[in-house]
Amino acid sequence: MRQTIKAKHQRCLSELNEAVNAFLAFSENLTLLTSAHVRTQQIAQAVEGLQQILRQNLVANKLVKAVAESDAAALLDEIVDADTISELEAEVLAAAGGIENSEMMQFLTEIMDKAERKYNCLLEKAHAYNALLKG
Repeated sequence: MRQTIKAKHQRCLSELNEAVNAFLAFSENLTLLTSAHVRTQQIAQAVEGLQQILRQNLVANKLVKAVAESDAAALLDEIVDADTISELEAEVLAAAGGIENSEMMQFLTEIMDKAERKYNCLLEKAHAYNALLKG
């Protein structure tokens, strides 16, 4: 049974880590996406912290307890409740306030749509992991 619980955690964290890395690669060095990039780096740190707990080879009940009580799990829970995309949209709209070029506005809209899709994928994986912790 220990292996099954550990395997579930490893699978969920691996999927979350893939989504995190995809967003980090997308948002790297994009000034207007800095806040979401930083938030995603925090998620990456939380995932690493949880993976470190999994590497301790604890028995099932101790593993679940250690993960659930970890700062990394609390951080992950807190971060997924934040409305990062709305904050990002507000920042981009503020920065684009004076732009009247329709092509530039279309470009910014496309970038925001892509950022939102990638971040929502990340959130979906984080919510799945949080559900595993609570289930």
